[in-house]
Amino acid sequence: MIAFFTCGGCSGRRVFRLVRSLKKHDIDVIHLSSCMIMKNYPECPHIDSIKKTITDAGIEIVEGTHH
Repeated sequence: MIAFFTCGGCSGRRVFRLVRSLKKHDIDVIHLSSCMIMKNYPECPHIDSIKKTITDAGIEIVEGTHH
């Protein structure tokens, strides 16, 4: 594990900056947190753009953490 971070709140604006920074450490996978994808939490209205930011950077997404 290299890092643990939040999206920065709506609209997930921190994700682009964090992904760009983490690429310097050769990350290849980002796990999306349960609060972003599980149905028993309020739905994230920006999940699609967050996923696109990550995949556009060439990083694989795993949906979920330890749940």
